[in-house]
Amino acid sequence: MFKIKITYYHNEQPEKEVQDVDEGNKKEKNNQKSKPEKIETCYFCHQKFDINKDDYSHYKFGKFPMCAYCSEFYGFYSD
Repeated sequence: MFKIKITYYHNEQPEKEVQDVDEGNKKEKNNQKSKPEKIETCYFCHQKFDINKDDYSHYKFGKFPMCAYCSEFYGFYSD
């Protein structure tokens, strides 16, 4: 179909760029691990969940905890 030509100049080092990306991923993982686990009970379904997890869980109106499932289900309602 299509041919993609990749050229590297003599002063570039693509392996070093890949290592920098890997180091950035490690730093992100360390930042994710540093978040403490905060267990909340969902205001709608009364299920316990971690509010600090990277998903759709959030506080509705700033004070009512809402799990990821309910956030997706009731997602058409805006805050």
